[in-house]
Amino acid sequence: MRSPSERDQREAKLDTLIKSFMRDDMPAFRNACEWLRDYADENKRGRGLVHGSGSYWYTPRHKR
Repeated sequence: MRSPSERDQREAKLDTLIKSFMRDDMPAFRNACEWLRDYADENKRGRGLVHGSGSYWYTPRHKR
């Protein structure tokens, strides 16, 4: 049996998000939402974006 790939783990977490919402399981839903937010932030940082004020992300300018 192969180990779960990153994509498999993402899909499982998204399934948890949907199922917990449908079952009205708020602790599991909050946990999945936090994971999704952290995952999205990690991807944005990987693309070179930085967090500004509020929910604004931007690409920094390099000083000359």
